[in-house]
Amino acid sequence: MRIIFFGSDSFGLPSLEALIKAKENLVGIITAPDRPKGRGLRIEQTPIKEKATSYNLPIIQTKDTREPHFKEILSSLNPDLGILIAFGSILNREIINLPKMGIINLHPSLLPRYRGSAPIPWAIIKGEKETGNSIIKIDEGIDSGAIVLQERIEIKPEDTASSLSEKMAEEGASLLLKALSLLKEEKAELRTQNEVEATFAPKLRKSDGLIDWKRGAVEIHNLVRGLAPWPSAYTFLEGKRLKIWESEIKKEEGEPGEILKAQKDQLLIACGKGSLSIKSLQLEGKKRMAASKFLRGHPLKTGSMLL
Repeated sequence: MRIIFFGSDSFGLPSLEALIKAKENLVGIITAPDRPKGRGLRIEQTPIKEKATSYNLPIIQTKDTREPHFKEILSSLNPDLGILIAFGSILNREIINLPKMGIINLHPSLLPRYRGSAPIPWAIIKGEKETGNSIIKIDEGIDSGAIVLQERIEIKPEDTASSLSEKMAEEGASLLLKALSLLKEEKAELRTQNEVEATFAPKLRKSDGLIDWKRGAVEIHNLVRGLAPWPSAYTFLEGKRLKIWESEIKKEEGEPGEILKAQKDQLLIACGKGSLSIKSLQLEGKKRMAASKFLRGHPLKTGSMLL
């Protein structure tokens, strides 16, 4: 089977590695162009390109899959199946229908719930206890294609968007190989998604991280977990942005945003219901640090407010 692989983000790395180890016939790796990154604007490759290069796989980079030239290149590969994982671009009908068996996608949610670009963060932010991976056959909608396989995954209390993403990427690779086997043997039983149950997980914005201390401690704690590492939950201290990296739910009460304790290793902030003990944080222009170290260099007064 001749397979083309669409991917750019590191979430797709375990699946690409699994396909390589399974000796699948990868005739083309399609990924985003190299881009300047960081303060020095150093040109960086996508994680998928780096992996493909290390295995001498054929690489195709494009910023616009609608270009006629791009379609010509894919057609010349004569693909039987496409696999898309965290590619970063929406494919049009011509590209979707180009491989003989279409294109399948690994999506990190239990579809039709959390369609969209940020299903893992939003599942944590919304306080879900469970999520999962879905393998679907792509159509022209947003994550609306027929389901090939699904697998449930527990969201543990200590999970952040980063840790859960790593776990789901690894487990998704195994699910992908199972789906691929079913498709090869023509044993896949595709299931149409129930549109009534569909929910959406839109792209994250920096503004999503602003903490409203009037919300309950559980809700804010989930926001902290769901937005780590990006864009991160934040508040303001004396006019400077203060990122909250780790927190713990407590029962003490006070006026929302009030610093209830700021001594030794405890920084306790009142919420609309309950409070949060801040474990690690990062003041604008500074490095991330434990609350105990932060308090030694930035003594805070109880009763003062975070905004």
